[in-house]
Amino acid sequence: MEMMDQHLHIDSRSLEELAMMSMAGIKAVVSHVYYPHQHVRMTPNTYFDYYDRKINWEPARTKTELIETFLGVGINMVNVPTDWEKVLEALPRYLKEEKVVCIGEIGIEPGSETGDPGIQEEILKEELRIAKEHNMPVNFHTPPKDKEKWIEKYAALLEDAKVDKDKVVIDHANPSVVGFIWELGFYAGVTIQKWRNVTPLEAAKLLEKGDHLDRLMLDSDSSPKWSDALSVPKAVHEAQKRGVHHAVTPSSGFPDGGVG
Repeated sequence: MEMMDQHLHIDSRSLEELAMMSMAGIKAVVSHVYYPHQHVRMTPNTYFDYYDRKINWEPARTKTELIETFLGVGINMVNVPTDWEKVLEALPRYLKEEKVVCIGEIGIEPGSETGDPGIQEEILKEELRIAKEHNMPVNFHTPPKDKEKWIEKYAALLEDAKVDKDKVVIDHANPSVVGFIWELGFYAGVTIQKWRNVTPLEAAKLLEKGDHLDRLMLDSDSSPKWSDALSVPKAVHEAQKRGVHHAVTPSSGFPDGGVG
């Protein structure tokens, strides 16, 4: 079964890991914006160098292991740069790149050491304006705690920005909030990660229920933090062991992003 991991940070994965991912069935990924040195405040040029690496090198690197890489750009809420306005000014230029399919991951993280929540919200509002103007999907980070509160916050900001709900993924969802996300009309991205308390078996049980599979996405959020680049195929394997063989491939696409 061919799969997509719709949220990871591909530049943190080695060629050996890419080979294992490909052999396990992952044939496409969406690599979202982040920066590993979260305690160091970056400059706009650091962000631009990072975007250029993602766009010009990472897709070619992953293609050697038969994985198609698509990209999200924006300002990661954990890594707010100095003069962040300059990054937002340049964002439309990067949205024109063929491999860029969304603005993400974006949102608010109260634990960020480089930007307080007020600044993060100001940035987020501008990113949503840009998403609306350029008809781009968006991927939202949700903090580890108080997920419903943050989902409600994002829903209000999205309504103010008049962003189409069909273009929104609320990510780092766990089984306790996927129903709430669906009720609001968004896609739910379930991150299978030990430290987020979501196991492959728990994700498999969601597939077994069969609810809103057209609005369910699975991802590993693989990064320099503790993560498992094979968590999506492990979840599918667990689902198959439970007799689940849905026609819809988990994580088979990104909303209106030209992936699938």
